Amino acid sequence: MGPVGGEYRPNLRGLGALTAYWVGLAVLWGAMLTVVEPQLVQELVPPEIKTTALALLFGVQAFVAILVQPVAGAASDRFVTPWGRRRPLLVAGVAVQVVFLIALTFAGSFLWVLIILVFVEIASNAAQGSYQGLLPDNVPVEGRGLASGLLGGGLLAGQIVGVAVAGAALVVGDTDLAIAFAAAALALGTVVTVLGVQERAGRSEASNHRVVVDWARHLISPRSWIGPARATVLEVWGRDVLEQRDYLWLLASRLLMLMAAGSLQPFVLYYLQDSMGLGADAAAAVTPIAGAVALVALASAIPGGMLTNRLGRVRTVFFAGIAGGIGAFLFAVAPTYAFLFVVAIPFGAALGVFLSADWALLVDVAPQDEVGRYLGLSNTVTASASVLAVVIVGPVADVLNGVSFGLGYRVAFAIAALEFLVGAWCVLHVHEPRRLAHVPSATPLGGSGS
Repeated sequence: MGPVGGEYRPNLRGLGALTAYWVGLAVLWGAMLTVVEPQLVQELVPPEIKTTALALLFGVQAFVAILVQPVAGAASDRFVTPWGRRRPLLVAGVAVQVVFLIALTFAGSFLWVLIILVFVEIASNAAQGSYQGLLPDNVPVEGRGLASGLLGGGLLAGQIVGVAVAGAALVVGDTDLAIAFAAAALALGTVVTVLGVQERAGRSEASNHRVVVDWARHLISPRSWIGPARATVLEVWGRDVLEQRDYLWLLASRLLMLMAAGSLQPFVLYYLQDSMGLGADAAAAVTPIAGAVALVALASAIPGGMLTNRLGRVRTVFFAGIAGGIGAFLFAVAPTYAFLFVVAIPFGAALGVFLSADWALLVDVAPQDEVGRYLGLSNTVTASASVLAVVIVGPVADVLNGVSFGLGYRVAFAIAALEFLVGAWCVLHVHEPRRLAHVPSATPLGGSGS
């Protein structure tokens, strides 16, 4: 997909195919993290330790994501096959992931759930690390705003569907059905992406048969791949990353804004119970306000991505951060529950625009010859932001609630507002690349040659 006659014309079918895996992945993790994993933990451990057990599970998964995804992205930068450099690792990772998701339905103890989910996480991040390179490989710079908007919208829509369907399965007492649906959504999305997105980067002229034979030979001869694998791991975490100042400023901005969102989500129920005084009615009140934020964010994602082509990526992320800060502050001082639905508009819009614009800017700023590695490294921020948010804000809220009941959660939201604003300041230090510069690796989506 590229310029035609000097004018960029988006290939919506190709962009839809590119987004399909992302939607399936969002369905999976929306279902798993919000519904399935908490339910499995609740069924398999004593009630008095279920919160600790769930925190352990989430922490281990985040740690695996931080380690695996950058390595997988870097490996895909160097991969050469007849089918391109990204899709083979994507297919392999998803196939292993689905196998272990099926195994999860047979897990009878917390230990087995933990072990199986570690392998699910390894496979998932191996696939995601390679997949993320498909956008810069195949979408020219002037099309990345729209593409990132579709990814942001797909992420939000997939999460909503995953949570809704998994929740419905849980109502009828069938956790296995929720897992099966999530795995099927991931597999279907992967098939659409692999068949609909063709690659030229990383293609070899070797026959399919020869490649399969060579892979099998490498697998049974560890000496042939252990050395290169070790070198890749060491290169991923090399000090040369510190020379990419724009990338580091963008990671700082991303970390702060994701921490801000992560400070809000875990405490909404407690905020409604204690700060708003809803008490037992708070559980029923969470879904409407969360749904309002999600719907506004979903409606804003694609326009937000497209806005980056007119306003610029940096300025779009900056204004999203400012709007997020205003929204979080209004949450902190909201006098009534009804007022929260007004607040949901700026906050949801900020979230949707940020998810799209930040991704487009990240793709542009990452060095194009190592884009898989740098996009994978950015996941260290994504995986750690929510953990850091809870670790920092949680104790502050507990202390202040001891001073004045319900005050702690309002202060927690005020801290989130500050994080949004500092994140917006950080992104102003990013020097945005020329958006219409030629990207040699970009090739038409859905083009010939696979």
